[in-house]
Amino acid sequence: MIISPHQLALGAFGVNCSGALSATLIPERWDASWENNLALARLAEESNLDFMLPLGRWRGYGGRTDHNGSSFETLTWAAGLLAATRRIKVFGTVHVTLFHPVLAAKQMATVDHIGGGRFGLNIVCGWYEDEFSMFGIDLGDSSERRYDEGDEWLEIVTRIWNEDAPFDYPGEFFKLKGVKGDPKPMQRPHPPILNAGHSPRGRRFAMEHADIMFTSVTDVESSAAELLQLKRDITAGGRDVGIYTTAFVVCRPTRREAEEFYHWYAVENADEGAVETMLRGRGYLDRGLAPEVIARLRKRMAGGNGGYPIIGSPDEVASEMQKLNALGIDGIALGFVNGLKYLPYVRDEVLPRLTKLGLRGDSR
Repeated sequence: MIISPHQLALGAFGVNCSGALSATLIPERWDASWENNLALARLAEESNLDFMLPLGRWRGYGGRTDHNGSSFETLTWAAGLLAATRRIKVFGTVHVTLFHPVLAAKQMATVDHIGGGRFGLNIVCGWYEDEFSMFGIDLGDSSERRYDEGDEWLEIVTRIWNEDAPFDYPGEFFKLKGVKGDPKPMQRPHPPILNAGHSPRGRRFAMEHADIMFTSVTDVESSAAELLQLKRDITAGGRDVGIYTTAFVVCRPTRREAEEFYHWYAVENADEGAVETMLRGRGYLDRGLAPEVIARLRKRMAGGNGGYPIIGSPDEVASEMQKLNALGIDGIALGFVNGLKYLPYVRDEVLPRLTKLGLRGDSR
């Protein structure tokens, strides 16, 4: 399923949440007002980016800013942005344990019609226990079970989207009778499906169901073998699944300027309380990692939610994106400290370089 006409797809990530990807105290950190979200979506579209991808957040990470503590629900957010744009794709991030599949299928079909066939589904099977406690849901200790539930959830949704006759569903997690739903989504057989598969079970889920698999990149050298094996596994599975990653960009005329700004906002002005919550919630503090590894993780978490740091001059940023693509990365969801302030420089300086490298079409 085509998400982007470009060899390397690019989109804006996480702007529905306060702070976006950066857990920082600096005054210019992202203000996730509706006006800013709408302005950034239009800027991204004018800049020829391919998609907008939200974080599914229900509570913040604490700290002095309560990082991500204010956030727009993603399906209604997507509906608003799709109604106000013409070309860019907009994803909704849906937790299977929180959205009943019959309701979700109807909501997403509606949003796809609002956008004229530009909606995408980012399906999440759950990880942040404090959020699910708000709903009275115990995530349990087994990610296997969460993905088993995801299998059923997605089967129900896609059947609603593709079948006309009512059907019963006698599953383990869902026991439904007489299920049907209209209208169907505009995109056939369904809107593009994205899933972040990190564990072996998560990757199997993504390979079986998703059009796009999100994966993390530690660095170009150490991730090369893993990405090559991932490509082989996808090929062996017989499905066409794109591999995307997340990255945060700090681009300045010189590398020194970029590195100084990165250190300023992600080290000197990190929201340490929020970073601590994220590290602990993702299990990093329980693995006995070396202090220097934890320090690097803290900087990346404050810098851009643990994504891959792309820091440097326009030539260096474009070169780093080219390296990621050469490793097998088909798309990058980009984070900025403040997208409205810093995307225009990337648009003017980096995207034309990507065009010259053959990774993107005309950037304007």
